[in-house]
Amino acid sequence: MTPKKEIKDVFNALVDELIGRSVFFRLWEKSPVASTVMERFLVSFDSLVKSFPSLIAQGASRMTDEQTRAVLAVNLYQECGEGNPGRTHHAIYQKFLSTAGIRQTPAEEPDFAVEWRESLREYLHQEGPGAVLGALAAGEFLAEPALSRLYPALKDQYPGADQEYFTKHLTLETEHVEEITKVLERQARIDGGTGEIEAGFRFGLSAWEIYFNRLAGYLAESPAR
Repeated sequence: MTPKKEIKDVFNALVDELIGRSVFFRLWEKSPVASTVMERFLVSFDSLVKSFPSLIAQGASRMTDEQTRAVLAVNLYQECGEGNPGRTHHAIYQKFLSTAGIRQTPAEEPDFAVEWRESLREYLHQEGPGAVLGALAAGEFLAEPALSRLYPALKDQYPGADQEYFTKHLTLETEHVEEITKVLERQARIDGGTGEIEAGFRFGLSAWEIYFNRLAGYLAESPAR
């Protein structure tokens, strides 16, 4: 087995385990998901979409390998709309919310979203390149299987909304996993093993699992209709 395939197999298995035990993802297996629950989720998720560029940038700044830094820089460039403010991923997400008829009122971010972002920021600041890359990779490996479980219900609920944020990411994240796996393999050669990378990946997944567990409780507070 090649190091690249081994990394993908191990990390995909860890993601599958997280999704399999997650109360949040079990919620989306029920049909139909209450519209109030969907709306509350979509509004709360906005704070994460806004956070991704700064986390990628912080991770890129911690890389010592130029090739790895370049891959993360391309990812960041895409997140930022390739220089077009109206095409940032956050702007595209906002367009989905607007065309879905979901109003956002000025409000503080949910505590669990702030804790998710700050825990990752602290980790990215403190750890070495392998662990930092692993933590970022957790989000990339999780994105496609997570969105593929959420999107069918969201599409059914909001058929007239601009779907680009979700359709774009279901394609992009598959590409990003391939790209980041290549640099993970490269970093493993630099580090002399995958230990630091896997430690970072497990930390990243734990941050996401805490977020989803808190999110499930937050959504449970929303009355179904």
